[in-house]
Amino acid sequence: MKLKHDAVSLPEEALLALLSDFKTRRIAVLGDVGIDRYTQGTVDRISPEAPVPIVFVQSEFLKLGLATNVADNIAALGGKPEIVGVVGKDKDAHDLIALMKVKKLSSSRLIVDPSRRTILKERIVAETQQMLRVDYESTHPVASSIQKKVQDAFLKSILTADALIIEDYAKGLLTQSMIKVAISAAKKRKIPVLIDPHQRTPVEWYQGATVLTPNRKEAEALSQCKIHDEVSLLVAAHTILKKTKAASIIITLGKDGMAIIKEKGKPVYIPTFAREVYDVSGAGDTVISVLALALASGVKLEEAAFVSNLAAGVEVSKRGTATVSPEEIIQAYLSSR
Repeated sequence: MKLKHDAVSLPEEALLALLSDFKTRRIAVLGDVGIDRYTQGTVDRISPEAPVPIVFVQSEFLKLGLATNVADNIAALGGKPEIVGVVGKDKDAHDLIALMKVKKLSSSRLIVDPSRRTILKERIVAETQQMLRVDYESTHPVASSIQKKVQDAFLKSILTADALIIEDYAKGLLTQSMIKVAISAAKKRKIPVLIDPHQRTPVEWYQGATVLTPNRKEAEALSQCKIHDEVSLLVAAHTILKKTKAASIIITLGKDGMAIIKEKGKPVYIPTFAREVYDVSGAGDTVISVLALALASGVKLEEAAFVSNLAAGVEVSKRGTATVSPEEIIQAYLSSR
């Protein structure tokens, strides 16, 4: 897709000041939480039982996933995340909380629901090739009694927040009423609301967001419009904006960068800063984390998007879900000049 990219940037001094300001910002994160497990090995033969490769496991490790990866990103950038979500009463919940403790992330606002299993996404990787992903999860709607506990925990977390991130993976936590309560509470405090939407969630549920951050596939699903050029991109964006009454939308476009579109005014297109792309998983988490911190710090949306795009370019150069440091953003900035 051919887009005329705009010259959006920040002076070096302004970028340094912004990254320093991240340390003073508190971000509430509401959404589905879970763990990513990586099982790595090698393949040198095919199974005699079925035409599938045999992976000889050499290592296994856990990483924070879903909304907890967003919290991890915020913390890595110096911010103070407070995550609200639901876990089961199982070993994976224990592992998740233990990993959060290692990362110095609070789990005090995670609500236990014994009827659910904690979300675990296992990726089986041979050398550098992902062979298979196995998802362990519950997706039925959270019971009303648990919803009440989550809402109470959230309303406490929002009291000191400078921005709100809603991470929707359509796993049963974010009902229409939950999202409405969250957006309303944030608007009362006059703080930005950033939503990472899910393509299966009715787009109208996101009414009142400050910024929506879908990728191309999600934007197509939410708008029911196939994106293949600038005209269709704008149609999709404005369809979503009209249905959600959101102030703006940022659509991430992979190698084509990102598009910033508001109800009125000229769209802004920012090119990708990725030099090498090893793994795109987690890039959206990095984008929304930086956006939230930057908007909480008071910069313009276009400037916030510029910095988040720099960070995403660093993240995709790493294997698996990963975090990005302020120092890496500065290095990417200097390399892009």
